[in-house]
Amino acid sequence: MKFEILVQIIFLLLAKKRVTAAEIAAKYGVSSRSVYRYIDEISAIVPVYATRGPNGGYSLVDSFRLPSTFFTESEYSVTIQALEAFGREFPGEAFSALNKLKAGSRYAREINLGTSSLMIDSGPWGVTENYNVKLRVLEECVASFSAVKIVYRDAEGAVSERVIEPHVVVLKQGIWYVYAFCRLRCEFRLFKVGRIESETVLDEKFERRPAEGLDKALSFTAEGEKEEVVMEIKEEIVSEIEEWLGVDCVNRENGRITATAYLPVNGGLASKLLSYGGKIKIKSPTSLVLSLRSAADEILKIYGDNTR
Repeated sequence: MKFEILVQIIFLLLAKKRVTAAEIAAKYGVSSRSVYRYIDEISAIVPVYATRGPNGGYSLVDSFRLPSTFFTESEYSVTIQALEAFGREFPGEAFSALNKLKAGSRYAREINLGTSSLMIDSGPWGVTENYNVKLRVLEECVASFSAVKIVYRDAEGAVSERVIEPHVVVLKQGIWYVYAFCRLRCEFRLFKVGRIESETVLDEKFERRPAEGLDKALSFTAEGEKEEVVMEIKEEIVSEIEEWLGVDCVNRENGRITATAYLPVNGGLASKLLSYGGKIKIKSPTSLVLSLRSAADEILKIYGDNTR
């Protein structure tokens, strides 16, 4: 535990120009006295200097950098895969960073970069310890080509047991998925990690299959028929709507702010829109307006009588 904190403090100092003892103590749940002791130990191997005064704190000399060989093999592999995934969004910068990292590492020739077990999709579309464990297990199975038996509960509540061959772990707008070949259905499917009730790693390996359907699987937003949704929104939620739908969907004209997007008109959309209360007004389609009105009437029945 102590070693992990020491390493994390080093990375914190690398990421920020200056950090106070109070900030470090709060971040890692230790006392200020422990922070002072940790800084003394770090100073023996890393050039840390302290600045006194109201704006004081700990920092590293500007010229200090960690060598690329500081990575372990597994850390290097994950970093390479992440850069390859980001390359879809920032091809120039990611390509340059990849070349620099490969050139400076002794692991560069030992790692197969032909496939990636991590995909990062930043396009528009929220953890218990058990959830984190499931995600970690699936990531390890992707890397080790291990088959997994899962108990899965779908959106309709149906529970099934199946064996999957996990190929890629995907983060899509804050939700984790595993793209895997399902032996029950004999095809690739996208499974929400949050819907996996349990997982058991099997003592068998699988051969990686061509997974050309991943891009198509990621093109969906949710279950339901897509329709053009037009909404009028208030200024205080513009930022949230832009993060949800994308800035191109928001328009300001004649003192009004509107957002237009093609969305699956279902119960999930209605629930999300209701969470904004009176800060949003749906203009079309009419079916969505009626759905929200019906939901509002049900809420009013519950809370409308203040005597109960």
